[in-house]
Amino acid sequence: MSIKKRSMRINPVAIAVVVIAIAFWLMVIGVMGGFVGPIYNRSRINRFVINNEELLNNAVAEILELDGHVSHIAHTRFSGFHRRDELGFAGLYTGGVIGSRYVVTPLDNPILYELLQNGRIRGISIARRNFYSGPPYHIQFSFEVGGFWDRYGGIYFSRNDRPMSFSGGTLSNPEEYRNGWVTYGFSFYYTERIVPHWFYYERVANSTRTPRR
Repeated sequence: MSIKKRSMRINPVAIAVVVIAIAFWLMVIGVMGGFVGPIYNRSRINRFVINNEELLNNAVAEILELDGHVSHIAHTRFSGFHRRDELGFAGLYTGGVIGSRYVVTPLDNPILYELLQNGRIRGISIARRNFYSGPPYHIQFSFEVGGFWDRYGGIYFSRNDRPMSFSGGTLSNPEEYRNGWVTYGFSFYYTERIVPHWFYYERVANSTRTPRR
């Protein structure tokens, strides 16, 4: 009685698909590891504010003294606009419109660097009544909260100590929710006061669902 050996045929197409999938996910992990800091949730962000209230207030004072065209402050490592080697310098930069051009400028500021290093805060957005200049009316600090491009989370500074919308306007028709206020519509938006003048916010765009916890 003879036993025939069955040879195993390896499908080269299947192997190629597996190799490509692995390479893709390694690339994603590498990119995320290079540009994204540690993931923060609501409780961690609130603790950060409570533990760093003085530093945050000092940062606002520094921002108010910056040139009127500045609309964004970030560290090159966390920049969503440029690769770190495209700017020609390492460290902090400001971005803003001067004339008809968006200008990126190095920034030497130890207070803001302290906030933006180690991935704790990804960037600081400064909204102005006049797009090109004028005093800030909304200063928003963003954290990495996980997910993809539709999820946002962080804190903002409110001069009059009142809750504001995601874009810095008046919070229209808010409902009481948890320890703060919530609005529904084009997106889910929640905000709550942490300490005087500092508010937590979270937003899920294109959705009325509540964010993950």
